[in-house]
Amino acid sequence: MRLFTAFPVPDAVRESLVLETAPLRGAYPDLKWVGMNAFHITLNFLGEVEDRALKNICEAMDAAGPVREPFTMSYQGLGAFPGKGKPKVVFLKAERGIDECRTVQRGLAYGMRHQDYEERKKFTPHLTLARIRNSRSWPDVSREGRSLAAVFEVNRIILYSSHLKPSGAEYEELYSVKLGHQEEYV
Repeated sequence: MRLFTAFPVPDAVRESLVLETAPLRGAYPDLKWVGMNAFHITLNFLGEVEDRALKNICEAMDAAGPVREPFTMSYQGLGAFPGKGKPKVVFLKAERGIDECRTVQRGLAYGMRHQDYEERKKFTPHLTLARIRNSRSWPDVSREGRSLAAVFEVNRIILYSSHLKPSGAEYEELYSVKLGHQEEYV
């Protein structure tokens, strides 16, 4: 299974991001724009994982979740990865909640340290908006995307399975852990 841990993005924010990026989507059709159901904040990309490792990943999530209470994330403006060279990804930049994201991400990485998982890149909380198919046609959307913004509460971690399809990746929620010591209301 191809797995990753992430913070989900609320439905209202996903809908808003699709509407707000509509002019950019129309202006830059060569970019592969993320669909509404694909918005999330990746914490740890685990790659191909054997079924027997699921228990340990879920235990790491169980340990990391209560350490951090729910918090607010805010995003403003566009950026691109990698920062040097030919960009491959257009993203919405995190402004607030960065340290909280990093705390959870490090806790998960520590809990999974006995897996074959090893974080390969510096963790930068972001919301991927599009992938660049051909970096020769890379537009400088950063000026046009200054007004793009999102604010929402982060309150749980999800373990997703990623299914690669010709139309793009589809994500299946496998496990979820609430942040902090939230009470269940029935």
